[in-house]
Amino acid sequence: MLFSRTPSGLAAEHLFYSEILVYVEGKTDIPFYNAVLQNYDCRIRTPGGGEECQKLAEALIEKDLPYAVILDGHYGILTRARSKHRRVILLHRHSYENYLFEEEPIKQFCRERIHSEDSLEEVLANGEFADFIGNIEVKFKDLLILDVAHQSAGTGYDVLPNKSDRFFKPQTSVDFLDSQIQQSCTEAANRIDSKSVDNIRISVEKFLRGSRLVDLLPGHFAFGIIRRLIIDTINRKIRKSPNISNDDIRLYLSTVVWRLVKTRDHNSLKRRLRSAVREAKKIRQADSNQTQPNTCS
Repeated sequence: MLFSRTPSGLAAEHLFYSEILVYVEGKTDIPFYNAVLQNYDCRIRTPGGGEECQKLAEALIEKDLPYAVILDGHYGILTRARSKHRRVILLHRHSYENYLFEEEPIKQFCRERIHSEDSLEEVLANGEFADFIGNIEVKFKDLLILDVAHQSAGTGYDVLPNKSDRFFKPQTSVDFLDSQIQQSCTEAANRIDSKSVDNIRISVEKFLRGSRLVDLLPGHFAFGIIRRLIIDTINRKIRKSPNISNDDIRLYLSTVVWRLVKTRDHNSLKRRLRSAVREAKKIRQADSNQTQPNTCS
């Protein structure tokens, strides 16, 4: 239980723990960050959401407090915003789930759950994952642009739902429903002026020169696509739909991604996280030394 829900109470919570506190926006985020900080003297906590994390970040910046806060990138990554403090860590992708959207961890998850004579065969054919990533960009770019435009304009209209299942064909297929995507695009476009959309399109196109569309998709939406790909891949091998929970997927991918993936984004996040914890620990130690009584006579 957090010490207090007030801004000052949240910011004071670090005083009641011997470990360095690292705040994240949600409970499902914790295994992802635990995996990279497991050998560091820290405790990963969630204060209850993004707003609370933002308050903790503001207090940290104002008073240089000895903890760390991780903030989802959301659509702010389109502007390449820089953090105002080294211990306030901004993700370079929309959310932590986007860091899980990598070929090798997904293939490894599928391999370990396929029990048959052909389990040594590659679970995804050469180039299949890259083609799937490319297809997502083709299918969802316009819808994503509209979602960014609506959020930027503050219309309150949700273009992309938390779950991506509505855009897939029935069963466990990874084939997209073009009619549903087009209908959603039309409805969203009719609720906002075209000039706003054109401006956002320029930003998204610029982002895509060096990054993937799946890095910009809302985290829960991206995870739904990951789950669908995993279920479909395993189903094609064992000829039945596997019973796999979201927690199974999140926990596994959150652990192995740090071992199997070495992208610029992953390496940067790992470096910034560990540096933030080390720095906070030094501040705590310095503060502790200053408060120690002088026993010299």
